[in-house]
Amino acid sequence: MTQAAQPLKMQRSRRNAVWDAIRGRDEAQESPLDETISFGELVWAHHERQEKEVYRGTLNGPLDQEYRRRLKLFKQEHGDIMESYWCRYEASGVALTEMRLPRRLSNFFRRDSVLRLHTATDWRTENAPTVAMWLHRWETAAIKVSEVLRDTSERIALHWIFAASSRLLGFVDRKSSSKASDANLAIVLREQENGIEEVKDYYARAGENSARIVYFRGMIWGTAVLAILVGGSFLLAWAFGWLDPRDEPTYTLFVTIAMGAAGAILSVMTRMARQDGFNLEFEVGRKSMRYLGGLRPWIGALFAFALYLALKSKLVDFIQNVDHGIYFYATAAFLAGFSERRAKVLLDSAAGESDSDTSGGPKKRTK
Repeated sequence: MTQAAQPLKMQRSRRNAVWDAIRGRDEAQESPLDETISFGELVWAHHERQEKEVYRGTLNGPLDQEYRRRLKLFKQEHGDIMESYWCRYEASGVALTEMRLPRRLSNFFRRDSVLRLHTATDWRTENAPTVAMWLHRWETAAIKVSEVLRDTSERIALHWIFAASSRLLGFVDRKSSSKASDANLAIVLREQENGIEEVKDYYARAGENSARIVYFRGMIWGTAVLAILVGGSFLLAWAFGWLDPRDEPTYTLFVTIAMGAAGAILSVMTRMARQDGFNLEFEVGRKSMRYLGGLRPWIGALFAFALYLALKSKLVDFIQNVDHGIYFYATAAFLAGFSERRAKVLLDSAAGESDSDTSGGPKKRTK
């Protein structure tokens, strides 16, 4: 590489580093890991250290160093270990980790975290298939919670699941698994049944509330994009002389679009206030929910725009002897956005009238 090209490359790398920092990416500052450690490997290293060194009074031995090396790699990949339970007689355990995400523009003042429940229990539950099945059910519930819930509700649910998993694993963590009588196991499983039903109920309620928040945020972003595109189109048309902002039809059209979007947002907020007025399938994912919310203002604006064209073209005239000024169109647009079904009835009536006109008049009934 020539000396003249080196400063240019350094400048590009510095510019890329600044851009990565703005987007909140740490790839420019961190080197990729040469090795990744699964939780099962960490559990095995912990058990080997405990059995062959710690319980025999040996500290800082080779097994301890290997365990700490794996622990460091595991924490670099998954974050700090918040809670953990390690079995005494077998290489099994559960842990709850928290990975702090870098700051981004969307969460600059509050950093998000990724919480995960890690389990490695096959060694301990080899001769306890019922307990293994219940631990699998708790692990499945933890996956759902981590993917759907956020913030406080996610922490509560995951700590709840961790407590139940460690309680169940601790029950079978005995020197001889035969000591776990069927009567005691039945009591523990009854507690697990009640616990998982409570977690499911909490997950459903928290998931619905979380989905409503995500949906509402999507509506705000969708409204912002709609305002930018419509406002940009208006400014571009004004610059080319295609529109005059002083003309009443021009600003009436844009007021109509805005009122349609506002009606759609108010309709969703009104239904959210009712207990069973607004239900969402929150397990489709937060991204899909956000996109659906972003489309809602567009639907209201498009219905309002279609109704405005139908009124201007005289296809629909449901109120006679009324001055069709800006307030009339704004009210009709708001109602169209607030309830698409009413707007659809008006548009269907317009289509019916046009069909009767093209057929040469209203159709006669046949007996």
